[in-house]
Amino acid sequence: MEEEKKEPMEEPIEEPKAETVEQPQQEPAKNERPTFLTVLCILSFIGVGFAIISGLISLFAGSAGSMIMDAAESLEGYEEVPGMDLVESSMDYASTLGIVSIVAALVVLWGVIWMWNLKKTGYFIYIIGELTPVIVSFILVGFGSFLGGFMAMIGLIFPVLFIILYGLNVKHMS
Repeated sequence: MEEEKKEPMEEPIEEPKAETVEQPQQEPAKNERPTFLTVLCILSFIGVGFAIISGLISLFAGSAGSMIMDAAESLEGYEEVPGMDLVESSMDYASTLGIVSIVAALVVLWGVIWMWNLKKTGYFIYIIGELTPVIVSFILVGFGSFLGGFMAMIGLIFPVLFIILYGLNVKHMS
């Protein structure tokens, strides 16, 4: 007869439990500016530069424009040119509109800097800076003619587009 060999049952050896230090989970930084917002801000910084240059040109064009308008009035058929009333009133208020444009551009810059730093208040400052020149132009120059209305609509495309795009990023601001 064969004897059965019984091997002693081995008990699993417990390894000493090492104290595990729980690593904090990596959370995305709450104050990290999204790439889309960064791109919008950079484009706005460039736009502010152009707006300030445009405002300076308008500011200094006021006196030159009045001389040009005086010369144009001496031409025959001057009154019959479509949209000339809009051009006249634009030239009359060119310096004022230039100042408004520069001040509004600086307000926009202020708002963009705040949004760059993820401050929600910057969005509302930005809206004020973008819409002020349009409103002031409407009050001073008016848009009664087709040309004036068309120019106003063209002038609103980028401000309204950027207001909407920044509005999509307000959730990232505090």
